[in-house]
Amino acid sequence: MRKLILPLVMTAGLAAAADIEIHGNVNLDYASYFDDDFSPTNAANQDIDLSLKANLDENISIVVNANTHSNYVNANGDLEAAEVRRGFARSTAISDGDNRYTAFNFDGAQLRWEVSHEVALIFGDMTYSAGAFNYYFWRDPSKNAVIVRDETLRGIGFEFGNEKWGNGKFYFGASEDNDYSLAMFATYSYPMLNRPTEHLILTPSVDWMFGSDIGRSYTYTFGVEVDYSKSLENFNYGIYLAWGTHPYKGNGVHSFLLEPSMNYGIFNLGTSFFYAITDSDYEAAPQLFTDDQMLFSIEPSFNLHKKFTMGVSYEYHDKDSDIDDDEYHFLGMNFYLYPTMKTETVFWFGYNFSEEDNGPFKDSNFALGMSVKASF
Repeated sequence: MRKLILPLVMTAGLAAAADIEIHGNVNLDYASYFDDDFSPTNAANQDIDLSLKANLDENISIVVNANTHSNYVNANGDLEAAEVRRGFARSTAISDGDNRYTAFNFDGAQLRWEVSHEVALIFGDMTYSAGAFNYYFWRDPSKNAVIVRDETLRGIGFEFGNEKWGNGKFYFGASEDNDYSLAMFATYSYPMLNRPTEHLILTPSVDWMFGSDIGRSYTYTFGVEVDYSKSLENFNYGIYLAWGTHPYKGNGVHSFLLEPSMNYGIFNLGTSFFYAITDSDYEAAPQLFTDDQMLFSIEPSFNLHKKFTMGVSYEYHDKDSDIDDDEYHFLGMNFYLYPTMKTETVFWFGYNFSEEDNGPFKDSNFALGMSVKASF
């Protein structure tokens, strides 16, 4: 625990001494996974991002980012970042202090020049992704995405746009995947409808790698996101669509996501359906940017109080459509607390239905826990 304290104290001192803004995201969880004798195995993770912004004048600023996250040991014996509220196999044992309480690490820096209200130039480290999920287990774009997962480069960036005409980004520079590749990313969000009660946003994105050794199996990704929402007094609904494609050994992989949602009074309904068309001559896993080739989830929930919501969730997962008996079903309950703005606490429990033990709970079918998320 002491590893976390010193960087925070130093950051607080800097903020008091200069025109500095501090922003961050805190994600942490705890879960108990029960065996057939109802004996628990406990795990706990955290993923904390901090961003320090020093305003040199009204147009120029320096941004420095840091991150600390719990680790777990994968099947190859390598350390990977633990996934908050994901499952026992990717969690850190609660007694594993070395991998649970890791130090803050440098996570990029950049110089930002606000040339005008609509144009900004960026020099330094930039991370991008496209096609993020709203499904809570897959919200981390470094792990799961429809179009492209998190990629980081050091170079130059150009951000532009306004509320009327939309917003765009263009990044170009040296990829962090290895020493021999350049990366380019471009995206533009165009508001086709921008009314007080109705919004329709179309967002194409493209990511391209250049070099003889680019550090990944695909040279490019391309995709389109469509985000529509409408409000009719007590009835609100929306739909998010995403399509992404990238090559794998000469053939195209196509990923599709459909996430409709609605709210009427105290009742909410959220669903996710994802499917990827892969090359059946190869395993699905190395072709995907997700854990499963197909996912279906649905959660009806009720706002019992402005700070409390209760939901029932059902999920169906299929890791590879060409392999039998690798599917699993999950049924759970979620209790959401919202203490204040930009905070969420979830208490949950659930049961994994799988004859072949394919779910995320390893040797356990029943699990319960809590997770906390806050932004500032």
